[in-house]
Amino acid sequence: MNKYLKSAIIWFLIIFGTTVLILANVFGVPWRKDGEFISVWGVRNIRQGLDLRGGVSILYEADTENPSADEIAAAQSLMRGRLDRRGYLEADVVSEGTRQIRVDIPGVEDAEAAVAEIGATAMLMFADADGSVFLTGANVESARRITGAELENGVAVSLNFDDTGSRIFAQVTQANLGRQTFIFMDDELISAPVINAVITDGRAIISGGDMTFDSALQLATNIQQGSLPFALNVISFNQIGARLGADALQTSIIAGAIGLLLVLVFMAIFYRTMGICADFALIIYVAIVLFLISVLGITLSLPGIAGLILSIGMATDANIVIFERIREEIALGKSLRSAMRTGYRRALPAIIDSNVTTLIAGFVLFWLGTGPIMGFAQMLIIGILVSMLTCLFITRIITVCLMDLGVVKASHIISQKQKDALINAKAEGKPEPVDDTVPKSIVENRKYYFVFSASILIAGIIFMLAHGFGGTGFFNLDVEFSGGTSFQVDIGQPFENSDIEAIVRNVTGESAPQVQQILGTNEVMIRTTQVDAAIRQDLIAQLSERYSLNPENFDYADVSPAVSAAMRRSAIMAMAIASLGMLVYISIRFRDVRTGASAVLAQIHDALVVLCIYAILRIPLNYAFIAVMLTTLGYSINATIIIFDRIRENRTRIPKASHSLLINTSVSQTLRRTLFSTISSFIAVFMLYVIGVAAIRDFTLPIMVGLLFGAYSSVCLSGSAWYMMLKEKKAVKLGK
Repeated sequence: MNKYLKSAIIWFLIIFGTTVLILANVFGVPWRKDGEFISVWGVRNIRQGLDLRGGVSILYEADTENPSADEIAAAQSLMRGRLDRRGYLEADVVSEGTRQIRVDIPGVEDAEAAVAEIGATAMLMFADADGSVFLTGANVESARRITGAELENGVAVSLNFDDTGSRIFAQVTQANLGRQTFIFMDDELISAPVINAVITDGRAIISGGDMTFDSALQLATNIQQGSLPFALNVISFNQIGARLGADALQTSIIAGAIGLLLVLVFMAIFYRTMGICADFALIIYVAIVLFLISVLGITLSLPGIAGLILSIGMATDANIVIFERIREEIALGKSLRSAMRTGYRRALPAIIDSNVTTLIAGFVLFWLGTGPIMGFAQMLIIGILVSMLTCLFITRIITVCLMDLGVVKASHIISQKQKDALINAKAEGKPEPVDDTVPKSIVENRKYYFVFSASILIAGIIFMLAHGFGGTGFFNLDVEFSGGTSFQVDIGQPFENSDIEAIVRNVTGESAPQVQQILGTNEVMIRTTQVDAAIRQDLIAQLSERYSLNPENFDYADVSPAVSAAMRRSAIMAMAIASLGMLVYISIRFRDVRTGASAVLAQIHDALVVLCIYAILRIPLNYAFIAVMLTTLGYSINATIIIFDRIRENRTRIPKASHSLLINTSVSQTLRRTLFSTISSFIAVFMLYVIGVAAIRDFTLPIMVGLLFGAYSSVCLSGSAWYMMLKEKKAVKLGK
């Protein structure tokens, strides 16, 4: 079989497989259930978040009159863990008033089924080896982690039981000496210690096994949470609409489709037939990712969209890196087939390093994060793995097939005039790598970059201090970060979310208040940041005037932050550990801790700039803020790795070059890639900004800033920071 026929067959199979995948996404996969065929998976079955579609809102109430704030917080944490274990990573858990906890679960249409699945009260149970439950969490007074050299592994968990629990525990330990006891939380086994002694004083210690410092804390926390002195009873549950309004999902889909189309056009214009190959692979990538989202039951929300945007950007970027290397090889006089082999080989280390560093961040975020942070990490991990598959294998297969069929030609990649000029340059004695790029003075202008960056950071600090001391807060904290007031209003007639939002914005000054219709009713839930009595009465008055309401139509209560202090701590810890992991990986791969340090410093710079943008423009801080920061860090490290990989390569190919010349040459050679990658990613986000609703614009604007500064820091700051950590060698110029 000749290569023409073989490539034609492979191309047909790719077209056929892609068509099947797209049809599966559009119409779903037929599945026989209860004697009938139903449609499963596909884009129609993707769970959407509270912001895009809504879900179920369940209101719990403690069965005691005066639970303490710590007890309510423990109940919230317990419910948060239960939701995470069941895959509801995008759910919200907030306290309302002094006795109630509201749980909002996205992508669920059957409220009664959700109540049955989530349950009402946490069940911490102690069972003996025969499976009989002898104690519950109500009998535990306290559980805490203890440390000491005399303890096995140096750490243990200490339990104190009440009088009833002490008496029962003494009887059980005497009857089951040497046997295991089992501790369950919500029917999940969390520990199975062996009874080594009869315990009569109600004080037990769990130790041994593979217990670590962290696992001991987690076990103590689980037991403490399960020992709430009250039950949580369901007092109401309702279907709720999208927080961002009924048009948010539709506008996001339209914006995403237009953005993707513009990226495809961009690639086709600048890379011609090879760009079309990348476009086809990118379509396959999007189809695979959407199908996996539906199969795995991942909830798509604003943080998820951020992860998807980042992974699409990285998929496009990988193709750009490969095409630029192929272009360089053709410029050196190689045939298209030889240039492809060499280009893929030389681009592979940069692609692997950039993707692995981002994967490190994704796995750390999933490991240490909670709620939406885990959702972002899921989307990021899936996107990166699929992008590596498509760019390294699918794009290459498509390109080879179309090359054999005579569609892809070397003249489409670089003109003969450019090629002749580069060959002449090589003949003049310039060592490789040689291309049509003149090294730009990057390192020499580092002072200007540092001054520019410092100016932005100082401006951000000034705005923060001005607002902080002015009484409006250092940042514009959304209700998800600061807590606030929740209103439930019976409008008594059909209404539009946009009308309610306009009134709330006018009264409170908030740019994107949470307004959700309770589906099937004429009631609406409104969440705003904490408002004083005057603003609250003004809001009630304006709504009453607009819809002819009475005081009995209103119910309101204080609500706690949806992004709890524990969630903020876990996000900060996850980002810190992820940065440390990337520092270690980069230092090992490049055999220089200064390389890793300069890359992480560039990341920190970008994060601080985005933080300043939030302060200067008073963009609300909410769940999306965490996703924006993570997206910025991911894009920044990816762009920086590409440059450092070229520096590593050029150190071997031009060993006598000074550090400044080495950096300038490497940055200049990858500048086209950085520019094109930034533009392609920026296009997709920009369309969301132009077409999206107000809250989506608040989400996309800082991402656009993060993309631009990620490129800026990679080009101007990362190499300059590395240069300042090194001792400059004697300058050696390229050329004669």
